[in-house]
Amino acid sequence: GGSNTTQANEHSAPSDQTDHNVTDWRLLSVLIAMMAKTPDPAALLESGNRLLIISAALTAVMIAFCFGTSGYWFAGAVAGLGGGLSTAYLGRSSIGRIDTDQLNLGFTYMLFGLVIGAGRSSSTKGYIAWCVVAGLSAKLFIWWYGKQELIFITAAALAWISLTARRNLFASMSGVLIFLFLAGTKFTNPFERAYFKDVVNNGEFVFPNTFSTITELQTSSLFRMLEHATGSVEMGCVGLFGLALFTFRHPVLAVTYSPLVGLGMLNFLIGNRAVFFAAPILWFGMAFLMTVGARFLDANLFGPSPKHERAHIVTAFGAGLAMLVAWANSPTSYVPRPSFAKPVLEGFASLKSSTKPDEAIVATWWDYGYASRFFNDLPTVHDGGTQATPRTHFVATAMLAPNMETSVGTLKYISTDRYLELGRLNTKGELDEAFREASVAPSRDIFLAVTNQMAGWAGSISTIGNWDIEKGQPISLRNNADGAQVHYRPLNCRFNEYPRSLSCQGIKIDLQRGLLSGRPLLVGWTHTKDGSVLRSRSFDHDADHAIQIVQDGGRLTAYLLHHQLYESTFNKLYFQGLVEHPSISLHYDDYPHIRIYRIDGNPGD
Repeated sequence: GGSNTTQANEHSAPSDQTDHNVTDWRLLSVLIAMMAKTPDPAALLESGNRLLIISAALTAVMIAFCFGTSGYWFAGAVAGLGGGLSTAYLGRSSIGRIDTDQLNLGFTYMLFGLVIGAGRSSSTKGYIAWCVVAGLSAKLFIWWYGKQELIFITAAALAWISLTARRNLFASMSGVLIFLFLAGTKFTNPFERAYFKDVVNNGEFVFPNTFSTITELQTSSLFRMLEHATGSVEMGCVGLFGLALFTFRHPVLAVTYSPLVGLGMLNFLIGNRAVFFAAPILWFGMAFLMTVGARFLDANLFGPSPKHERAHIVTAFGAGLAMLVAWANSPTSYVPRPSFAKPVLEGFASLKSSTKPDEAIVATWWDYGYASRFFNDLPTVHDGGTQATPRTHFVATAMLAPNMETSVGTLKYISTDRYLELGRLNTKGELDEAFREASVAPSRDIFLAVTNQMAGWAGSISTIGNWDIEKGQPISLRNNADGAQVHYRPLNCRFNEYPRSLSCQGIKIDLQRGLLSGRPLLVGWTHTKDGSVLRSRSFDHDADHAIQIVQDGGRLTAYLLHHQLYESTFNKLYFQGLVEHPSISLHYDDYPHIRIYRIDGNPGD
């Protein structure tokens, strides 16, 4: 998972466990370790997924509690059901996503429930007691997630409802201070986090912020947000209307709850991963509207109930109807798709018996970092906790480099202690020289893994790799419509006259002379079959594109790609199976899923 990856890396487990407390590790890691029968990966995976089921139930209860403390238990139960079944939440907390998001939603809503309980307390002692419980719960939340900002937002809500309800500045602020003290908060500037930065500075160099290429950090439109949170735009609008009615009826409570909507609006700042925070309160708005509407209709059709007995029954009926709507409007048949194909994971698992952890390191794209370490215990160049570091840029440049010696030097540099000297270098020329020195220096072996998924990630890889680290700006490639990005663009072609020519989408491609619509626009073309070159031809043209025909079994697919991607180390190693450096050898081959190459750290021995 990704929501707490950076934080997890910053607080990774120390090597000497005897000198540290259990709180030095994230609570999620501690619970998984406690629940696992043995320390082997299978047992850890089983306990992590078992914890997901427990946390899903806890999240629903916590959400119901949040709104129950304001007197709306029925509507709160609907919010727990709808929010827990929303696409926005399921996509971040379903089986396989062992991540802090599985309880981030529940903790956040529980804290707001405790805040409401404190504000509505009739006595000062009761108010302080609620604040103490809230503070201890916040401390537990920090141990779980570690985002101090959420605690300060909760403190602001506590200050608001305390002042408006108690109208005693000293007593109100005493409760807030108790809350913050027990939570153990430390002020941090949220805008210093990588989510809000376009670039990452390291010494004299300026690197791209890799977070911009992560799908879950892309923003969604308001309509898309409503759909993810409630299942449809229409239901989302009903929820908003219900919240507007709630605000009219209970303005103080509405302001207290408003940060929950605001957290969802962070979608427009840090991406769609924040949408799930707003899902339960939207369902609460819908349930509130339906229960109030049911009571309004009952009172006007049948008259008021003297003892309010009928009103409770009608409210329960409205809430039950809202639950049916929530169930019907949620993806109850949702089945999470695996992030990585089984053959890819089997490739990483094969490395477990290949070498010792202190003798080798795995280099691949950061998405595979945690999975690789999980299956083979080998360190990785970067992973989900370090993807925002310069290493990711250098892995991207190594993949895109046309010269495998450059790729080897780059990967050896960032895989050794030489990388720690990066801040002392002043120019790109000095860095290139450091790469050349690293290419012939002894190091651990490097297992370079390339996969079919990485071909689909070419746009993200090139966005990060095609970057001028001295000027701090992207490098736009000549005659490339997407600027710095390069892609494998599939063409709809007829192979009737192949290998002389192709007819693709009404365009004639002359494969004998390298002409595209009669113009010399091709640097070459290659036909690969099951990962090996079957035919290939180069042209002496000042051109920028190439054709690659990929044959997997009996299926032929032609791709148009920029010559940078065509000549890249990744393309040669993965699609063509070409090795152009003496220290590189094929170690594991399960094309078209994964290929793993071994870079000998001491090729002269």
